[in-house]
Amino acid sequence: MAYSGVAAPRKIFIGDIHGQHDKLAALLAELHTRRLMDNSTLIFIGDLIDNHPGEAINHLAVLAQVKQLVDSGQGICLMGNHEFNAVGWAMRHPETGQPLRAHSEHNRRQHQAFLQQLAEGSPEHMGWIDWFRTLPLFMDFGDIRAVHACWDANAIESLRPWLDHHNRLKPAYWAHAFDKHHALFHLLERVLKGPEIRLPAGYSFVDKTGTERRNIRARWWCQDAVTYRQAAQVQPAMVNNIPDLPLAQPAGTPPDVPVVIGHYTLHGTPQLLSDSVICVDYNAAKAGHPLVAWIYDSNHPAMTAQGFISAGGG
Repeated sequence: MAYSGVAAPRKIFIGDIHGQHDKLAALLAELHTRRLMDNSTLIFIGDLIDNHPGEAINHLAVLAQVKQLVDSGQGICLMGNHEFNAVGWAMRHPETGQPLRAHSEHNRRQHQAFLQQLAEGSPEHMGWIDWFRTLPLFMDFGDIRAVHACWDANAIESLRPWLDHHNRLKPAYWAHAFDKHHALFHLLERVLKGPEIRLPAGYSFVDKTGTERRNIRARWWCQDAVTYRQAAQVQPAMVNNIPDLPLAQPAGTPPDVPVVIGHYTLHGTPQLLSDSVICVDYNAAKAGHPLVAWIYDSNHPAMTAQGFISAGGG
């Protein structure tokens, strides 16, 4: 289903913000300076929230700014895995009364800064949770698409029965979304967090948090990947820890329509991931890294790195 609303020909896809309001303000100011805000639709790719304590974050300012742009009709905000997890943390199972997302130490640590700034359980906190529940999982504009982590045509089609006509999860299905035994859980994992590939028996690596992993996040857009190392979307310092053995199965299928994603915490100079996939997450969560956006004009469609714009780094 393609987008049935009214979106301007020029679309500006904005990467993961993670509470960095100063960077968002700088990017919006840059867009104003270049007169790019007029006749444009801003598409926020998700992950507005969550960061490590100590970062210069202001969740409330980010949320208020983005919601104002959405409410005015100038912006669209997609659900990221962090908004999804925030809903699961706050909601209770209708039968058991337990949180949909486990209140483990690991999960609390990831979400703590947001909970502190909004005062967990307060009317303000729950109001933002209600807003997160209204965010679409993906957008299809016909000539270009957007999703937080992975556009998998089969997964998107399989999600349809649980979504409304705005691509939002229907209220009745939130408990299923966090049930690891339910098909909906696995579909949402794929589109919001990206596909993973199990490493061969006996192989693992330690991620940046010190956690041992036996799965790799897959570069699903890379049809040329033939080994686990080539298919692994990991931090540069970890690449050599991935076995350079032939893949047991392809990493994924490149999309037939251009797709913009976030989620993957890339580094360096922004560039296209493939002929049809663009990522706008270049680690704006951390100091020194800018907030990145990519500009697309339906009247002059071009998949080039010249479409990137950034602000707030350094």
